[in-house]
Amino acid sequence: MNYSASKTRPSRGESGFSLLQVMITVTVVTIITGFAIIRVGSARDTARLQNSVSILAGTLEKARIDAIRRHDTSSVVFTSPTTYSVTMDFSGNGTKTTRTFSLENGVKVLDVVLPSVNYNWRGRTSSCTTTFAFQNTPGDQYWVDVSDAGDTTINADVDVLPTVNYSTVSNTSDVVSTAVVSGTGTHNNTADCTTSVGGPAAPPITGTGASNCTISANPSALIIRKNGNSTGSIAVTLANSGSSTTKTITSATVSNLRITPATQTVAGNGTVSFSVSSLNSTRGTFGVTFSSPCTSVTVAVKVTN
Repeated sequence: MNYSASKTRPSRGESGFSLLQVMITVTVVTIITGFAIIRVGSARDTARLQNSVSILAGTLEKARIDAIRRHDTSSVVFTSPTTYSVTMDFSGNGTKTTRTFSLENGVKVLDVVLPSVNYNWRGRTSSCTTTFAFQNTPGDQYWVDVSDAGDTTINADVDVLPTVNYSTVSNTSDVVSTAVVSGTGTHNNTADCTTSVGGPAAPPITGTGASNCTISANPSALIIRKNGNSTGSIAVTLANSGSSTTKTITSATVSNLRITPATQTVAGNGTVSFSVSSLNSTRGTFGVTFSSPCTSVTVAVKVTN
């Protein structure tokens, strides 16, 4: 008898994988691996944003305490969207020096006007509230606030007064009458604020362009409230472009602002209006740029509470 055929014939259940099954398996593994890589990358970007913000907040607190301790001044000044300089007594010998720090990869300041804080000998600042707005590569946003009193918060509003409950105290039985003092008990960080919504946000950034065609914006700077609680209007005028020429004006800004409409056309020399609103809680001063084929202009828009 010939047993060779029976020895080489595969038994039931031992036929192996088909090419289609292998391709499906490889595809599924590739998809799962891709999602894992994306999640790891996103987590890394978030960690870099959080670390940058935490380090800055800690540095601000150190600079404030240093100014109080030495009865002198200190400062934290952004010199670019990714770097800032700190002037304080780092060595503890009473002498101020300046050191430069960098944000982590992919993290940058969103503000079109680079923010800075200067502390006086009492640890207070010269402005009502200074906001540092940050964004990472995927578009996540954090912010740091420094109030006029020098208080520092992350992703919170130092201008919002806390709710304080007061108890009734009897002067005759609980405390000595001469020890009673009047006052609200809560410091209002907005007391030094003089700018109202709709006023100037910052020095305007002028237009650019080499041709005779010019573009201007009115107002050149404005203030709106966060989360779409108010809307600003900007009138953009194109001049010296030729009476019979139609040009398109395009708007561009950061991701936390909405410009409506995104583009408009101007026939000859004319004016069109754009609406500006905030999409989230990120505050700060941001640039809105309006561009035509010949020139462009940038408006500073400040987002407040």
